[in-house]
Amino acid sequence: MGKLVADQVLELSGPLVVGGQQRVVRTTTAGGAPANVTANVARLGVPARMTGWAGADPAADGLLAALAGRGVETVVVRRGRTPLSTVLVHPDGERTLLSDGGEGGLEPADVRTGWVAGAAVVHLDGYDLLRFPSALRMAASLARDAGVPVSVDAAAAARIEGHGAGAYVELLAGLRPDVLLCNADEADALGLAGDLPGWAPELVLVHAGARPTRVLTRAGAAEVAVEPVASVRDTTGCGDAFAAGVLAGWRGGASVPDAVRAGHAAAAVVAGVVGAQPP
Repeated sequence: MGKLVADQVLELSGPLVVGGQQRVVRTTTAGGAPANVTANVARLGVPARMTGWAGADPAADGLLAALAGRGVETVVVRRGRTPLSTVLVHPDGERTLLSDGGEGGLEPADVRTGWVAGAAVVHLDGYDLLRFPSALRMAASLARDAGVPVSVDAAAAARIEGHGAGAYVELLAGLRPDVLLCNADEADALGLAGDLPGWAPELVLVHAGARPTRVLTRAGAAEVAVEPVASVRDTTGCGDAFAAGVLAGWRGGASVPDAVRAGHAAAAVVAGVVGAQPP
């Protein structure tokens, strides 16, 4: 659940130079974590539903149609202007994200019981938690009432620190998630370097690119190695693909280590293409 974003991906031909000029290759796709996660879940052959907010403009029409073409069910409220992210993909595959938040949003009254009906898991985005905290709390509450587990992907470390780590932890704790996913920098910003703090869920997964993923539980910590990736063309959306693989595996009955490996495999597919959507 969350907002639908138009991703304009610009593949740079060389290092970005202030005041310079260079040719780029441009690709526009549906983006934002909710769309990326559902697209990756659908690629794995698992039913996926995207709910939340989409703009009431032609840009969102095309994005929603593209998701439907992937087999993703879409149930959204539509208002305002579609958010746009310009993604600069550097020659080494790293990316820089420039975001225009659009106009509109998601209100608690928008969230419906039907959005979580029949779900195996409800996944919420940590960026949307900053923008629509009350709506995400409503979704988490409806999920708990329906007996549906809740997973959350943390916002970037810079956004956490800008909001205040303590205040962001309060927002996370208010969702009472079953699973928290984050990268190493986000984990440090949230104080997840050692034993799990009291506010944390029972399962925290800390991914770190090619380095092993840390699995944190009340019983202790473990690591799951990452298989080498043949080609890294663009890291955009790798964390979302990881989340999709983990959640599909975990809710499909796999052990946590095997679910993490499924997340690594899904992320490797996205790393090999431009943009956050799998082929």
